[in-house]
Amino acid sequence: MWKILFEFSDRFFAVIPIKKWRTFLRGVVLFDYRRKLNALRRARPELNFRKMRLAKGGGSLVFIIDDNTFKVRKHASESKEFTRFSREKRITDAIRTFCTIEIPNINFFKADGFTFYETKRIPGKMLVDVPTRKIKKYQTQISEQLAEFIYKKSFANPKEISDLQKTPTTEGFSWNHGDMCSNILIDPKTMVITGIIDWEWASYSSIDKEIQGLVWVRKKMRKIGIDKTTRAAYQKIIQQNS
Repeated sequence: MWKILFEFSDRFFAVIPIKKWRTFLRGVVLFDYRRKLNALRRARPELNFRKMRLAKGGGSLVFIIDDNTFKVRKHASESKEFTRFSREKRITDAIRTFCTIEIPNINFFKADGFTFYETKRIPGKMLVDVPTRKIKKYQTQISEQLAEFIYKKSFANPKEISDLQKTPTTEGFSWNHGDMCSNILIDPKTMVITGIIDWEWASYSSIDKEIQGLVWVRKKMRKIGIDKTTRAAYQKIIQQNS
């Protein structure tokens, strides 16, 4: 849907006779979509762009081609992008070995002044997009998997990213995603979590905050109460291992 909308809008804006308006609409409203797409084409000509899909979320445009995902910020300088992507890559590389759920293996490259973030696509559907009735049916299973993930991750305190910690190493704190609510991928058939993506806002913070992050920005997930069942499952794991 986004690809059709952006393609149509870009061609429509291109024929606007007043250059100032044309530049504004294509650059600000469409986030320099055409320039970014052309930059990606030149950098990765081997990809099948005919089957490209486009997504728009948060502060990024996402080009999905074959089994690859390419993310580029809507509005940001090249230097800021490089710093942002470098930090996310350092964190995910450091904690990946501790994770019981797949997280992206990030690479990034520069093309025509833009910094692209590249990962292999993790199969699955966003949990928040699964019907409420189905989530409730499998809520215990989902919560147990999330609790196990959070528990295992709580032991991850890799020295190679200790410089990114804003607080000292503390019991009850760990490297956390910070925004899991909208970034959990799940197999819609088995309802098994397949991955957790977009670690842009990861930080060293309390485990309680991580559990709260399962519902923060999603009213649907708050109504389901996924945070409460995950917290109960997490406490059960702690008791079993104490």
